[in-house]
Amino acid sequence: MAGLFSCMLIAALASVSRVGALDLTGNWTLLNSARGMKIPASVPGSMYTALYNSKLIPDPLYRDNDVKLRWIGREDWTYTRTFQLSSDELAASALRLVCDGLDTISTVYINDQKVGTSENMFAQYVYDIKTVAKVGDNTIRINFESAVNVAAQKANASAYDIPNDCPNEAQNGECHVNMIRKEQCSFSWDWGPSFPTQGIWKNIYIQAFNTAVIRELSVATTLDMGGPWVVDVGVYFDVSGGSVSGVLTTNVVGTQAVKSMALTLTPTNSSSIFSVPVPDSYKINRWWPNGYGNQTLYTVEVTFTSNNEVSSKQRRVGFRNVDLVQNPFGKDQGLTFYFKINNLPVFFKGSNWIPADSFQENITRERLRRLFQSAAEVHINSMRVWGGGVYESDDFYDLADEYGIMIWHDLMFSDNFYPTTPDFLNTVSQEITHQVRRTRHHPCIAVWSGNNEMESGLRGYGFHDYKRYYDDYVKLYVTTIKTIINKEDTTRVYLPSSPSNGKDTEKEGWVAKNPQSELYGDIHFYDYAADLWNDSAFQIPRFASEYGVQAWCDVESLEDVFDEGDFDYWGPMANHRNHHPLGNIQMVEEVLQHFKEPNNPDTKQQFSDIVYLTQINQAVSVQSESEHYRRWQDYKTLDGRGQTMGALYWQLNDIWQAPTWASIDYMGKWKMLHYFVRRFFGPVLISPYMDGNMLNIYMVVDDIFLTEMKNPNNGMNVSPSATNRPTNSNFSNRAKTRVGATSGTLFIQMYRWDSFTPLKTWNVTYKATQSSQSVFKQDIYPLITASGCPDRPYCFVYTYLNDPTSGINAYLPLTYYNNAIGLTKAKVVVTRVTQMSNTEYEVIVGSNGIAPFVWLDAIGISGRFSDNGFLMVTPSRTVTFTSWEPVDLETFKRSLKSKSLMDVYA
Repeated sequence: MAGLFSCMLIAALASVSRVGALDLTGNWTLLNSARGMKIPASVPGSMYTALYNSKLIPDPLYRDNDVKLRWIGREDWTYTRTFQLSSDELAASALRLVCDGLDTISTVYINDQKVGTSENMFAQYVYDIKTVAKVGDNTIRINFESAVNVAAQKANASAYDIPNDCPNEAQNGECHVNMIRKEQCSFSWDWGPSFPTQGIWKNIYIQAFNTAVIRELSVATTLDMGGPWVVDVGVYFDVSGGSVSGVLTTNVVGTQAVKSMALTLTPTNSSSIFSVPVPDSYKINRWWPNGYGNQTLYTVEVTFTSNNEVSSKQRRVGFRNVDLVQNPFGKDQGLTFYFKINNLPVFFKGSNWIPADSFQENITRERLRRLFQSAAEVHINSMRVWGGGVYESDDFYDLADEYGIMIWHDLMFSDNFYPTTPDFLNTVSQEITHQVRRTRHHPCIAVWSGNNEMESGLRGYGFHDYKRYYDDYVKLYVTTIKTIINKEDTTRVYLPSSPSNGKDTEKEGWVAKNPQSELYGDIHFYDYAADLWNDSAFQIPRFASEYGVQAWCDVESLEDVFDEGDFDYWGPMANHRNHHPLGNIQMVEEVLQHFKEPNNPDTKQQFSDIVYLTQINQAVSVQSESEHYRRWQDYKTLDGRGQTMGALYWQLNDIWQAPTWASIDYMGKWKMLHYFVRRFFGPVLISPYMDGNMLNIYMVVDDIFLTEMKNPNNGMNVSPSATNRPTNSNFSNRAKTRVGATSGTLFIQMYRWDSFTPLKTWNVTYKATQSSQSVFKQDIYPLITASGCPDRPYCFVYTYLNDPTSGINAYLPLTYYNNAIGLTKAKVVVTRVTQMSNTEYEVIVGSNGIAPFVWLDAIGISGRFSDNGFLMVTPSRTVTFTSWEPVDLETFKRSLKSKSLMDVYA
């Protein structure tokens, strides 16, 4: 690598040459002087993975190792390596060490000479090393201090207490993470362990140059009223010294939009901000969210040439408009709160994202791709990047662009108050400026939010010195951060917090009296004591950006981290794994609202049965709440609540194998909830529910269908495929879905639990005139009488659209399963498996009776079924299984297991 770097610099002296980089990722040495420890380490990486790879510690995720390995995060660690430089490399005017991610508190040395320090995991650090570097062998040493110890020192030195000091005892975490700029959940959260990492977690490299290099490139697309598309560009240089002249060229590849201009730079005048219009003659293909059209992306190339030296960067952009509409609603009934993408109102159907691993170095692009594809396959079009994690990798945002997943982006502040000392605000300013410039070009990002839950936290905390903390809050999120966002990105709205009241929060001085108002902004909703299968439990907000219920991950996902004796729901390890206080008790209480208690005498089998029931409870609870929000998108109450336009359930993914709110567990396995998401976020939804004794059935369709119906020649490209999507991704066939989306026949059937033959069928012809509308409403008892059903416990309602094979259906028990009569243990078996490709199989399931929550498992094979957790309402049902990697037929057949609800009862 060093030789290549030398050649690049030598060539620069003779002819036009691109500025090179000496890559310092790869093999390093990790030291712990207190223990006399010296081991190999990989960069990017952390001390935990280095210790594990050297077999000095067990798997950090095994059993209670998050506690047993606590010593690692409380000690100091050093990374070191050598690199080579030639005389030609030293001859360059500037020699910089660029660190894209140092985690977190460190001092950096070149040849034992200090060149700088770091204090912010999220900032880029650039150090001048020209005076300390030498020809030949050089050493780099980065001394990291324990983030745990430094955070405690800062808390002790603070002039006043800055809560929250420590996490709940159930989390087994560390204290004072709010005092430093580090991944907040690395000190623990109620869904994850405490692993306070140290290390070089992103790229690190050396650049030698004689003129200037492009250090940051910020790009956005805009469309002025009546004008052409415009690419807004901000180029930020690192100048070697003195005055540098050159030519800056910008090319929007393939669009004929090119701009070149002469530029003179100095160290104090080192940026250029300008716009490049796209010619009217070129037809731009817009970027659309998942389900609404293509995710067309264009490349923007920016090149600076000076004295035969070239520096360039590229960004991939999408052309789209995003507007957050907050208009007066009713007569003094608050404000609307919804997003328009390309001038089309879009209901945000989505989830929340947490870091995919405690150790960022373990997150591959393929792992992220599977999570994004899993989201897109179930019609998710949006995700909220939660504020207690990290600003995600380039791969993350690239995949969100490719899959059409819009991002509500919190900044990395969550559930804590923070210092507002000059040093802290200065490092935050560097962090926000860098991260916005780094990510601004991504069309997926729809909105910036300053923090998670701190407006509501401040209002509800009950401080004796409220003004002090209020002033700190405004100083951080408004005076500092909002000012930077407004300067760096004029294309998106900035909200100071989530939840908040949007414009009304600003009107109330940035902290609303009730930041969870249903008449403004967004809400977070949790109530573990309520019956979350009942519509009356839920609020009717403008936008729900967090809500959810815990469930255990699958038993198979626990096999590598539990001992055999740990599979006991009431045992110490099951209790340790749940970081939500009393979480295991809450889940059982929720289950018992709807089911009888499983009674298998075998402890492990009973554990597995309870896990299954918690997943059912989670799936139905989140389904009930999500459908509630979708039903309210076109309605409002007399007091002004309603017109809900977003439902982001908590949470999509897991950080370890444990009971959490996730719909996909740490091993990538879909929990029952994720299969239910495919149905309740479908572009066409049948949504039946009981309103007292009234059976009320809604049809909900995505706005895209109504737009097409009203204006079939609107010019929107609504192909469901994107260039980078795999062909086996199971996206809905839009042409098929369009038929019946806006009109059709809804069939309503009454069934007994003990028979495949419906008692009676009704049909309703409907025509959609809005996104959500009630198409059938009637007292349940006349329906029961007319069908010959003895009473509500004996029966359920089943509905489908147009024909039984449409795939659009829903069912509703008329009582909870703990009171159902006639429901017996059905024999559910796989009767046939047909291989369709090396990753896809057709599976036929048979049953001798009605069977709720049929669960199919492919043990040891990673993949997903087309449906799961479903109701067997016929003797035979066909589903497909798609594996992430090729698997042979016999292996797949052997892996299959099946069960249904009544199997949990002996």
